[in-house]
Amino acid sequence: MAPTASSFLAVLLLVAAAASTPARSCAPSDLRALLSVKQALGNPATLSSWSPSSPNCCAWDHLRCDDAGRVNNVFIDGADDVHGQIPSAVAGLTALMSLSLFRLPGLTGAIPACLAGLSNLQFLTISHTNVSGPIPEALARLRTLDSVDLSSNRLSGRIPASFADLPNLRSLDLQHNQLTGPIPAGLVQGQFRSLILSYNQLTGPIPRDDAQDEINTVDLSHNKLTGDPSHLFVPGRPIGKVDLSWNYLDFDLSKLVFPPELTYLDLSHNRIRGTVPASLERLSTLQKLDLSYNNLCGPLPRGHGVIKHGCKPYAHNQCRHGTPLAGCRDLS
Repeated sequence: MAPTASSFLAVLLLVAAAASTPARSCAPSDLRALLSVKQALGNPATLSSWSPSSPNCCAWDHLRCDDAGRVNNVFIDGADDVHGQIPSAVAGLTALMSLSLFRLPGLTGAIPACLAGLSNLQFLTISHTNVSGPIPEALARLRTLDSVDLSSNRLSGRIPASFADLPNLRSLDLQHNQLTGPIPAGLVQGQFRSLILSYNQLTGPIPRDDAQDEINTVDLSHNKLTGDPSHLFVPGRPIGKVDLSWNYLDFDLSKLVFPPELTYLDLSHNRIRGTVPASLERLSTLQKLDLSYNNLCGPLPRGHGVIKHGCKPYAHNQCRHGTPLAGCRDLS
């Protein structure tokens, strides 16, 4: 017997109802933690969907749940109505894999050490806030961490040495803070795909590491680093971007052999001496080069890999011992 119009309509309503009903329900412990977080942040309108009148928190904004109904991702960004410190109640979200607090100027105070209780956390972003104080050493207990972005805050003190022991950490971004002291030994590891520590007040040498693993980005610019970073370019180690500009590095560039995978090299505003190495001629993939404001001497290699960047990357070199850098008409 063919279905009637009314029975067909009933089927459509059932399908629509099923589609609109979240397949996952919210864990009560997560709901309580989220409501405590909202209250601690001043009950901002940004989190208006976080309400006990809607008890399935998996349907709330600024978060995601896994198939078991546990909150595994919280992301709050671009909100001017969020105020206060990072709530300790966040530690109650025990299934959390990703926490992102981004562009929240009203977020202040220290990073709470209780975040170390989030044993499943892989991705941590606290960036572009007014969070201050030291980076908690306790964060190094999060052995699952893959990416840490604490950039553009007001963090001070030293980089925890224990960060070098995190086995899965692939990306660390601490730029634009007020961090001091040396870069911890073992931090510049081959396991990193991206290490960004620029715009701080770090001092001392760049720790030696001769790992052969590929590394995508090393940005240690705008610090007070000293010594010889030649080991970053150890033969056989592919590396993409290196920015060591605006430091106090003092070493002989002459015999350095750059890896052929290099796409970005900025060594400007240091105290680098010697001559421009011939290995630059073989860098066919190099898109950005800056060796200006150093103490380089001697004639430039004539190869296309050197000259193709024009004269600006070699400008303002004050040769102390030898023949002044020459080969570009506009060199000053």
